[in-house]
Amino acid sequence: MTIHKFLIAGGNATALVQDCPISHRTSLAANLLREVEQVGFMDLHARPPFMEMMGGELCINATLAFASHVGPGGQIRVSGSEHPISFENTSKTTRAAIPLQWSMTGNLVLLEGIGFVLHPQSAGRVPAKNELAELCATSGLPAFGAIFYSGEAITPYVYVAAMDSYVPETACGSGSVAYSLFSGREQIRQPTGGIITVHRTTIAESTDADRNTFEIEARVEPVC
Repeated sequence: MTIHKFLIAGGNATALVQDCPISHRTSLAANLLREVEQVGFMDLHARPPFMEMMGGELCINATLAFASHVGPGGQIRVSGSEHPISFENTSKTTRAAIPLQWSMTGNLVLLEGIGFVLHPQSAGRVPAKNELAELCATSGLPAFGAIFYSGEAITPYVYVAAMDSYVPETACGSGSVAYSLFSGREQIRQPTGGIITVHRTTIAESTDADRNTFEIEARVEPVC
């Protein structure tokens, strides 16, 4: 069993574990969450390579970390997304093209594997863990987050039901997608000061107005 750690957009410390038996995953993830914000499990032998998050949720930053680890470019699959994901690595950033179904009602954005409620930074009050847990349960999603926004900047919080974890994240890719849909912005500043870029395009073969490919790009750094 091998553990690799990454920072995405300067934060959101992520551990990706290779060759971990399924029976050990819950306890290992709980231990790793003392030092990172999220944990994923890699199967590099799958075709295409597959990563499953600790709660079966969609995690875009972990997807970027996984893509940065797999190779210079190609396709991967991840939990929380039904479709293969194309990616490309350069010397500075990782870019992934992620097809996603989504819906938005007021300040509530639901993606395939995670949902978000969005509030202006001036709202002030940090959501309680049980509030996000309730949204998670009522939406039928494995994870739910809250985004506080001001201009291009976001402050994200994420709850994962399977781990009963509640983390104030230092960067959030899926939260950046949610805020991009909500605000129309493409350059989303993270709590670290780093930028995650989100560009939405229509899937040519799809007639669904609420299904798009999101090209998401950020700097990914392995942590020794």
